[in-house]
Amino acid sequence: MRQKFLIFITGILLLFTTTACGGRDAGQKTAVCPFTEMTWDASADDVISAETGGESGAGPSTYDSVYGGTCYTFPKEYNGLLGTIKYMFDAEEKLMCVAWAYGCSDADELLSLYESINDSVNEKYGESGYAADHPGNYGNVWYLETGDIVLTTMITTENKALQYAYLHPAVSNKKQQDKRQ
Repeated sequence: MRQKFLIFITGILLLFTTTACGGRDAGQKTAVCPFTEMTWDASADDVISAETGGESGAGPSTYDSVYGGTCYTFPKEYNGLLGTIKYMFDAEEKLMCVAWAYGCSDADELLSLYESINDSVNEKYGESGYAADHPGNYGNVWYLETGDIVLTTMITTENKALQYAYLHPAVSNKKQQDKRQ
């Protein structure tokens, strides 16, 4: 009886170990940032499919990307708030930046959101390497080998907006990277 029990327990432990270790493909890449499942090797088709859930007629808005390709935008909820996610591609159709933008009419609401995101990034990556604190604008930049993270705000009488962006290492601040090495 005891031998059957040990075989049963061993089987259960093997099942848990296999599930825990085998659940992810060893070659699977890490998502670019916390508001998308996309990786830097995602294509525009991958992005459109993921953000629209395959629904026809639910395509993105587009405009020229600052990286020479196309920027695809979609409505996207993050931190319980409905904003816009932007996927910016270069001329070779490589994903260079993913950003989430949010606008509101209340400067205090924007500051609260900024502080929440800033605190979570500081907790994960440490203090920012650059802080902007100008009248109407504030933000931080984290210079990482995996690509920069840029958190910025703009406050005017007409607009109160925040953008939280992750940049591909190829377009991240090279001067700051050189200082770290």
